[in-house]
This record gives sequence, structure tokens and C-alpha cells, in this order.
Amino acid sequence: MTDLLTPALAVAAVKFKWQKGDDQKTYDYLIPHELELAVGDKVMVETKRGETEVEVVEIKAESEMASKPILRRADPASAEPASAPSKSEWDF
Repeated sequence: MTDLLTPALAVAAVKFKWQKGDDQKTYDYLIPHELELAVGDKVMVETKRGETEVEVVEIKAESEMASKPILRRADPASAEPASAPSKSEWDF
């Protein structure tokens, strides 16, 4: 039963990187109050195999399937490939 004094958490439908383009299945995670998300955002969630980066594909008002919260936004630096050192970094 929901406490009427506690506002309900919004829900993010997410897709994992390993899902193929035609795979329409999504997984629902609760959005913490302090986190504002939009479709396309990358976030970290807890799975059986540890923390995993996923993409938000839909924001919902509620879901019967959501039971775990989103942990945090994904670090944008980890999503970008490491750049090659500049020439000045190689000058000794």
C-alpha cells in the first residue's frame, strides 16, 4: 500500500547495450527524487552482474514492474573513448 504523504517515484523504462535494435523489451527502474532524467540519458543501474550502464527510453508515471532505483547518471567521461595524447604530451 502506498503512503499518501509520500509522493510516488517516477519510473524510467531502460534498454541495455546488449539489446539488438529490434528488441523492444524495456526494464523499469525507479527514478530517485533528486535525479531529473530525460529520454536518451545514460544512467547506472544495479543488476545481478553488478552496476551496468543503460539508456533511458521512456519516462513513466508508474509501473508495477519497477522495484529497484536508478543509482546515478552514467559518468560522461566513461562513455567517450579515450583520446590519443596530444603532441605536446609526448614532448619531453
